[in-house]
Amino acid sequence: MSVTQPPAAPTQAVVVTGASGGIGAAIARRLGRAGYVVVLQYASHRARAQSLASEIDSGGSRCHVVGADLSHNPGVTEFVDRIDHFLDEHPGVQLWGLVNNAAFLLGPSFREATPDQFDRFFAMNVRAPFFLSQHLAERMTSGGSIVNISSVGAHFSSPGDIVYAMSKAALESFTANAAEALAPHGIRINTVIPGFTDNGHPLLDEPEIRDYVSSFAVLGGIADPATVAEAVAFLISERASRTTGAALDVSGGSALGARRSHAPQVSLKQTSDALTDLSARGA
Repeated sequence: MSVTQPPAAPTQAVVVTGASGGIGAAIARRLGRAGYVVVLQYASHRARAQSLASEIDSGGSRCHVVGADLSHNPGVTEFVDRIDHFLDEHPGVQLWGLVNNAAFLLGPSFREATPDQFDRFFAMNVRAPFFLSQHLAERMTSGGSIVNISSVGAHFSSPGDIVYAMSKAALESFTANAAEALAPHGIRINTVIPGFTDNGHPLLDEPEIRDYVSSFAVLGGIADPATVAEAVAFLISERASRTTGAALDVSGGSALGARRSHAPQVSLKQTSDALTDLSARGA
């Protein structure tokens, strides 16, 4: 008598936007180690994304790389279409999660912000996560999870980075308000709030800058991207099956407003300008 084998459990896929950056890459590596198929989105750093995919593949996990400009509506639509194509080509794979990590970073300031800059930041940091979540949630299996990557910058005053901070505050509001809408479909949505994180930027080798950013956290120091990735992996997984509409703060207590009084007074805007200057020089 032949014994019928039960069908293989479907493989779960997680989409990670902005996967070529420091935090995004750490998230992708961690999810790959957890056994997910990882779909890596990148905007312009194709070689970096492909190198990351090869690294994850060599560890025994599976990756799929998709280039898309999420700062424009057509880019979001094209990206969703390519996710559909991927799922059609891999019938044994189910969409389980989405990590909205891609974002424009620090700046612009209150006095210097232009309407175009304002629209650009909100298009990438708020509109793209909103509509990716709206569309991809329809394709997710029940029990799936969306994780938005916010910033502790949304929780303290920094006029030099006001547009960025506002966009991250809006992302957290989206998380709270979308939780009820997604719950009937069995989809969870949560936020991770990182503090200053060491992505290997040479600016953090400067003692004055490093001491300044370290002063925000009551635990001191600067986070490793792997710390953020662990929080994401938890919220994506079924271990967080009763968690939705929540914010998981991994900022080391930076949101408490208890900065060390002896820290040097270097504005975030100065930090942002220095980052821009170094990037322009190819640093």
